[in-house]
Amino acid sequence: MRRLALLVVGAACLAACAAENVERRRPRRGPVKEVGFVDFGGGRVRYSAEGWSWFVAGRRRLARKLMSHNCGRDLEPRVTDEFTRQDADAKYAEEDIASTIPRGDAHFVVERFVHLTYECRPPDGKEPPR
Repeated sequence: MRRLALLVVGAACLAACAAENVERRRPRRGPVKEVGFVDFGGGRVRYSAEGWSWFVAGRRRLARKLMSHNCGRDLEPRVTDEFTRQDADAKYAEEDIASTIPRGDAHFVVERFVHLTYECRPPDGKEPPR
C-alpha cells in the first residue's frame, strides 16, 4: 500500500513538471563554413504557473533546458520577452474527450502560463563558431 502511494505521488510530481515548446526555430548555418550562421534561431516556450513555488521553479528549469536544446552547443538562449497569461487547453484524444464531454465546459482546462520568448545568440564576448 505504501509503495502504491509513493508511486501515485511520484507520478503526480512528474506530470506537474511540464514545459513545452510553443514555437521553435532552429539555428541554420550557411552553405559554406566561412559564412557561419545565416539564422541564429529562437522560439517560445511556456510552462504552468499554477502550484507550489518549487514545482513552478522545476518547470522553469525544464523550459530553460528546452531553450538550450533548441539553440545547440554553440549558441545560448537569451530571453527577449516574458509574460503571463491564461490559456485554455482542451484534451483532443478520443478516450479523453469521451470521459470529459458529459461534464460540459470542464472539458477545457484554464491555467496561468508563463511564456518565454527567446533568441539564440553567441556567448558574451565570443564570435560564433564557424
